Amino acid sequence: MILQPFDVSVRGLALRGVHYRPDRDGDAPTVVLFHGFGGSRVETTGVFVTLARALTARGLGVIAYDRAGHGESDGDFFDTTVSGDIADAHLVLEAVRRREGVDAENLHLVGMSLGSVVASVVASENEHAFRSLTMWSTAALFVDEISGGTLQGRSLEGLARDGFFDFLGMRLGPALRDDAVTFDVYGRAAGYDGPVLLLHGTDDFIPVSYAERYLAADVFGDRGQLVVVDGADHGWAQLPQRDDLIARTVAFITANAR
Repeated sequence: MILQPFDVSVRGLALRGVHYRPDRDGDAPTVVLFHGFGGSRVETTGVFVTLARALTARGLGVIAYDRAGHGESDGDFFDTTVSGDIADAHLVLEAVRRREGVDAENLHLVGMSLGSVVASVVASENEHAFRSLTMWSTAALFVDEISGGTLQGRSLEGLARDGFFDFLGMRLGPALRDDAVTFDVYGRAAGYDGPVLLLHGTDDFIPVSYAERYLAADVFGDRGQLVVVDGADHGWAQLPQRDDLIARTVAFITANAR
């Protein structure tokens, strides 16, 4: 496996990441990873790195990047919105398609938590096709939760009192809330017509019903498959559930990359 820096300028911000390349010449099928809210391109205890290593061992390339205001990328977490992350992702994917070593006709998307919501809308609304979409622990509840005045079970009243919400020691501004109340999670994903794998744990704080809703006829219908893993939490921070997550994801992507 070869690691190369991945950098792209979006809205005057440098978004930074890494390109994991297989030990082979020429362009390879490539998987783009979208991390969760408040996270980074390596994801919880490095699960995205584990996935990248497994995929490159099978001849696929992987690109993971920190979204604006996250990780090593420019921007302020305070200004984060899901719609903004989606708009940025379209521009990032333009750079991915032009990149050496990438087969632009054989791209796949994987999203974790809120990153899976971003990935699903990008897959639906991008002008180019993607071979597959994989969604881990989809955070589709964020609209219902924020509309109800909470985020991950905590009151958003601090936005009015302090001007920010304390999210794990990071200041989050009101833009995420204002964007969320009009965001159509399922409607904006419904335009993707390729194969979808959803993986969700029984111990996730997000009810599995939010993943099941993607299988409705007006969203993915029979193009989607949901696997519910007993005992898995939101971050897949236990074994053997994480091994199952990686194995199923790799098998699904490689099958659709042929």
